[in-house]
Amino acid sequence: MNMRAARFENQKFNVTRLHDATIPMDSGEVVFEIELRILQPGQHLFFGLLDTQQPESRVMTEHRGIGVSIDTDSGEVVDVLNGQGVIGYLNELPMAPHISTFMCLEFEKIKRIYIPKLTVGEEKILHPALHLAELPAMSLVVGTTALENGAIYENPHLMIKQRNHGIST
Repeated sequence: MNMRAARFENQKFNVTRLHDATIPMDSGEVVFEIELRILQPGQHLFFGLLDTQQPESRVMTEHRGIGVSIDTDSGEVVDVLNGQGVIGYLNELPMAPHISTFMCLEFEKIKRIYIPKLTVGEEKILHPALHLAELPAMSLVVGTTALENGAIYENPHLMIKQRNHGIST
């Protein structure tokens, strides 16, 4: 895993690329699941699926893909890559220090339309649909605004379900 810094507005995330995956499909689903343990409360988390083929940038809005920031104090969830702003709030923050929390970022893809959904613990937040350029390869990326050791990421899992639609003539 390589760690680097990236910025969104006044937040500096220390992000880690966990895994790269090829996603060659017109339609289907991509599901990224992980268990998270926060070590330092009062920070922002980053959770994303980013274009692997794009050059790395230190500015989050220059990345292509799907990525959200979660404020562990207020529960505010913000789209940090596509300019959608605040997309929701978590009612219950199961992100207590040293307690494992299930997180899932998934999307349904229909051609160039991406319909993301975020799950944190038992809560789900639907992200507005996005029209994105083709993303044939993606990186699973996580991070925090903590300077060091802000969280532990365990059991990352990626699932890709391609849908084959028959063509009738």
